[in-house]
Amino acid sequence: MEAWLCVHEISMCESERVSAMSSIRELNFAPQGERRLPLPDRCSLNVSCFEEPEVQEALAIAIEETLYVVAFSGIELQALDGVTVANDCCAAACALQDLPHGQVPLEMSPQPEVMEMARTAAVRRDGDLRFHIVLRRGLALSTLSPEPEMQRLALACIAHEAAHVEHESHLYRMFPDSYGKPLECGNRSRQTFLKAMDVWSEYAACRSSATFRPEAVEEFEGILCRAIEDSFAAALEQIKAHREGRGAGEVFREIQQIFGDVFICAGYLLGHIHGMERNLKDRTPRLDEIFRKNPFVEDLMTRVERIVRELWLREFAWDSIEVFAPIYDLICEMMSQSGLVFAKHEEEWRIVMYEEPKAAEEAKKALEGWTRPSRSQES
Repeated sequence: MEAWLCVHEISMCESERVSAMSSIRELNFAPQGERRLPLPDRCSLNVSCFEEPEVQEALAIAIEETLYVVAFSGIELQALDGVTVANDCCAAACALQDLPHGQVPLEMSPQPEVMEMARTAAVRRDGDLRFHIVLRRGLALSTLSPEPEMQRLALACIAHEAAHVEHESHLYRMFPDSYGKPLECGNRSRQTFLKAMDVWSEYAACRSSATFRPEAVEEFEGILCRAIEDSFAAALEQIKAHREGRGAGEVFREIQQIFGDVFICAGYLLGHIHGMERNLKDRTPRLDEIFRKNPFVEDLMTRVERIVRELWLREFAWDSIEVFAPIYDLICEMMSQSGLVFAKHEEEWRIVMYEEPKAAEEAKKALEGWTRPSRSQES
């Protein structure tokens, strides 16, 4: 409680420096004494989706206070570019990413359902990469709700996005070439490799922010259960569509999306439970039932749990983006169990789709033979 009162007092003093009539403001976090929280000296706040000055001012105070609380918890926000409240998070985040011609953001495709409450977008500022949080209009209003549960939800979501700022900025410092241009990931599917990186991203953000709303574990577990249950039928429908004439490339992209999102949902859950110092074995009966019906899924989830925990422990000692390759391999393994095997040799792709599980090993062997160098190449 003492921390909350201290933060509120600071926020009120800083807010007095900002015009109440402005919908795009500057939040000033520059320290006035020796003590310094992990915040930028200043950042922008855009609340222009609200017309009422009194609502804009109330939100400015609430969001500023929330950023102080998040930083006080230890989440580093030095790379924060600003916060924008918008009706459409995806559209606002895309509009913010004004990268130079020919450069592309890592990932701006539709995300699992909880992501649409807020997003974090990478933006270029004076030659540096910074990160901008976009909040859905309703979520921002929840910071002003008289209901404690709604306030907790808003705080937890903002803390989650703040954790993205911390971990994504660290990733950029480690591998600056991974942003702004097509990712170099060898003879792998770039889409699937980006999904593997997203698994880590959501794991790290959830683990760093878990204590703000511990009860969210039930939501994350439910999302993972639905993703697993729906994925098999969805993949089979795509394969059947291919048999009926749909292009292999389009089916390939859709199935990667399906199973990549399964692992992203797993990243949410694993990050949250690890942040609460629990493990995957501490699961609900619903997830346990899914694992009993699909032992290979339990094996995949157990293995990805080990991988992300190791990534967390070694985050400041990564040597290349190859650290995400083990997650990529697990996504490919789940796809192969569900009817899709693929390989890339130089610039050519080979895609094999099947509806009978027993055909998986034969398909893998065929592609291994295709990608293995011939004797003449080896010599």
